[in-house]
Amino acid sequence: MSYSNRVFFYGPVVLLLLVIVLYSVFWRVQADTLAARLDRANGGEIIPGVVFAFAEKSMSGFPFRLDVVLSGVTFSHPTPEGETAWRSEKLALHRQAYDQKRFIFEADGLQSFAFPPVMPGTVPRVFFLTPGIARASAILTEGKLVRFDLDLWQVQEREATLGADPNRRVVADRAQLHLLVRTDNTVDVAMQVNNARIGAALASTKSELALSLIEMRGKLTHGEAFDALRSAGISIADAANAWRGASGTLSVSDLTVDWSGLHASLRGDLTLDEAGLPTGRLEPQNTAAGSFGLEFRNGQIRLASASAASAPAGAAVP
Repeated sequence: MSYSNRVFFYGPVVLLLLVIVLYSVFWRVQADTLAARLDRANGGEIIPGVVFAFAEKSMSGFPFRLDVVLSGVTFSHPTPEGETAWRSEKLALHRQAYDQKRFIFEADGLQSFAFPPVMPGTVPRVFFLTPGIARASAILTEGKLVRFDLDLWQVQEREATLGADPNRRVVADRAQLHLLVRTDNTVDVAMQVNNARIGAALASTKSELALSLIEMRGKLTHGEAFDALRSAGISIADAANAWRGASGTLSVSDLTVDWSGLHASLRGDLTLDEAGLPTGRLEPQNTAAGSFGLEFRNGQIRLASASAASAPAGAAVP
């Protein structure tokens, strides 16, 4: 075989092997960079006031993805009143090796949420969440979050505080939340919950509530108040205070609620009060029989308008 024939035969093979080696090096550099960033973040604040920690880490996904599985994950926010924390048995992060803008997250196992006690000297409040599937995705542009999506299937949440009423629980077939930042300083908000059941101990009716559908479309005004939060520059509480100070509102264009045979299509504006709780009123878009409004006040949601004949038994109608 002549020299020219050997070059023609072996050249493509050598080139292919070179591409494979170079891409393998690229993947390893990307994996090591991500692993190093996680190790540096472990035990420190990922945003002001929120401490991130994990016990173990493993990486895989070659050749096209970066898959990280973290075990014993904790996000905590210590305060003088006590600690607020989310703990997950396992949290997985997925990213394409050649796309550093989009991240996909999966939570597996028991998810627990701890909150400071209601009264000083009492035990902290603890809630357990066990979704069948828990996925989220985040898209970043120039280091800032521009889109976030959360999707939970077969949701089961209950209070696990010592001595808590077993009827303090919520279940749902599916729950979704979607946020999209717009260029006009607004944030599109979409939310949907299917076949939710709220335990009697959590409902003002003192009986279990069945909500076959909750679907909301709305828009957050003054989205610029969240710019620093989107780049992890300020805490969630500071961002909420900045948004409230800028007279930000959640303008609900449509909230559909199907509840115990009643159907309502609502709209209105919600803001945050000085305690950081939603306040405002959503009015029915029509006056059909069985329609009702909702009032948000002092951390509670109450029926704002419904006839006694059409209200479910035990419903709180001011």
